[in-house]
Amino acid sequence: IEPDPVKAKIVRAIYKEFATGKHSLESARHRLSFYGLVSRSGKVLGKAAVQRILTNPVYTGRIIHKGESYQGNFEPLIGNELFEAVQEQLKQRSRPRKSRHRHDFPFTGLFTCGECGGAITAQYGRGNGGTYVYYRCSKKHGRCNQPYLRDEIMLKQIRGLLQKVSLPDGWAPAVFAQLERWEDEEQTKLHSFAQNLATDLSLLHGKLDNLVNGFLDGIIDKETYLIKKDELIRQKIELEQRQSQFGQRAKLWVEPMRDWLESAHKAGKLASSNDYPDMKEMMEKIGTNRKIKDKTVGVDLHPPFHILLKYNALQGSQEGPKESKEKGRPGKKPERPILSAFLNEVRTYFEQKFCMHAENSHPRK
Repeated sequence: IEPDPVKAKIVRAIYKEFATGKHSLESARHRLSFYGLVSRSGKVLGKAAVQRILTNPVYTGRIIHKGESYQGNFEPLIGNELFEAVQEQLKQRSRPRKSRHRHDFPFTGLFTCGECGGAITAQYGRGNGGTYVYYRCSKKHGRCNQPYLRDEIMLKQIRGLLQKVSLPDGWAPAVFAQLERWEDEEQTKLHSFAQNLATDLSLLHGKLDNLVNGFLDGIIDKETYLIKKDELIRQKIELEQRQSQFGQRAKLWVEPMRDWLESAHKAGKLASSNDYPDMKEMMEKIGTNRKIKDKTVGVDLHPPFHILLKYNALQGSQEGPKESKEKGRPGKKPERPILSAFLNEVRTYFEQKFCMHAENSHPRK
């Protein structure tokens, strides 16, 4: 059996997430849809289909036929430990609940009150002929004058924040392509550096050998030998340290930059989704000091998300550069000047943060 590589990654991901207890079958089906795993008709999978995925032992390399277990001649997608962890979660979720009603307030614990610092809690309310959810200050610290905030209003503001710190529409392919080119350049530079370093080390070893031979042959006195040997050993250690530091250079800034860009890309997808647990997780990732005051959601952004704020505003502004006016349609290829400015600013941030002691970066293209 040759599994579809994309589906295999999705299956592994949903097993890992479900094992942590963050999903029910209901949220898991929407999570799979978010990943791109849907029914043949393009609709969200039903709970029964998700249940079959999460209980299918074939993913562990076992085939069950007429009640008998056989070992498959294919590579398992997941381990038995992860599979059993998911079965335990399913078992726990199948047990009867003590409470008749399960309150689902996905954004509790995310914000504090901007006036008194108390926790923000949620509850149901009735009015205008229906039931709704609103978030409010718990007032654990005493009197607080902050008003209630309806969940749909808060959700709209959260979506807006996520959109502001996401990659602008159509930028992702060009951004990740440039990152790959930079990584290739780093590897090329590393290869050249390694060759030069190997030559230097070879020459150094030759000098050490000559020094030892000279001392053993009585050509060099002991005092001169010790001084010269110490000097050569210091050079050797310095070269080897440079080799180790430079070998980590690309990983020091490329990997964190890639992770951050992937988060920014995901933020844009979440802004138009109903994946509330992941929206909450993303809000926690993008910033701290998350507060609600005067019915307004606020957050202090972790750097370098402020860069995205600037470029998203620039793209959407009618007073921005000409190229920003021309790319209002989703999927449109971004103009080179503004994209290059964004990429270089982000790269500079990550290089300065993670490579402060590395060699100066090579010129941008």
